[in-house]
Amino acid sequence: MTPAVKNLIIANVVVYVLQVLIQNFTEWFTLVPSLVLPWNFQIWRVATYMFLHDQAGFGHLFFNMFGLFVFGCAIERTWGSQSFYRYYFLCGLGGAAFAFLSYPLWNASILGASGALYGVLIAFGYLFPRQQVLLFFAIPMEARFFVAMFGIMAFASSVSGQQGVAHIVHLGGFATGYLLLRWVGVAGRGRRRSLGGLRVELGGSWRDAYRRWRMKRLRKKFEDYYDKRSGGGDGPMVH
Repeated sequence: MTPAVKNLIIANVVVYVLQVLIQNFTEWFTLVPSLVLPWNFQIWRVATYMFLHDQAGFGHLFFNMFGLFVFGCAIERTWGSQSFYRYYFLCGLGGAAFAFLSYPLWNASILGASGALYGVLIAFGYLFPRQQVLLFFAIPMEARFFVAMFGIMAFASSVSGQQGVAHIVHLGGFATGYLLLRWVGVAGRGRRRSLGGLRVELGGSWRDAYRRWRMKRLRKKFEDYYDKRSGGGDGPMVH
């Protein structure tokens, strides 16, 4: 098991134990969109919710952590631990952001790592599209089809408004992962470890865009200055 995946699993298990042992612990840290908004501003909830799981049974925690183990280790070996951590948490935050798009969820208590896990899922499909996985532990299929199927299910469930599960958070994690993968270029260039992971590539995207904008602005200023000093081209050139 890779370090980041192991640490995330340990953190989720420890938090689950705290949920069981400490009264009201879950209520303090679930994502409740109305409590995050400015008049309450309990901003920590957009991050802490992804470490909480349903106490009604062990299945919610088990299947999320099993999915993280199955799909996350290969991604972490490709990107490195720091980039994996960053991607995982960004997908979890993206899932939280999507919860604000659904007014019926504004007063709901949302918990679980599924938003981040759906981001991990699409990353696995991007990096290893032809890798064979077992659907329901029995049906072999390529990862790209497996991921596409879960993405469609998340979208359809979000639209239908199925009760009891915050499917729009799953969709949010999936969509955030897709945007990060496309923006950063993990589908192609990002497979090369020598690029230094998501931080370098993402930072490079911002820096390159800013550098182009800055150069364009300086060039415009120089052209305006040159036109004024040269009299629009009628007088002698100034060096």
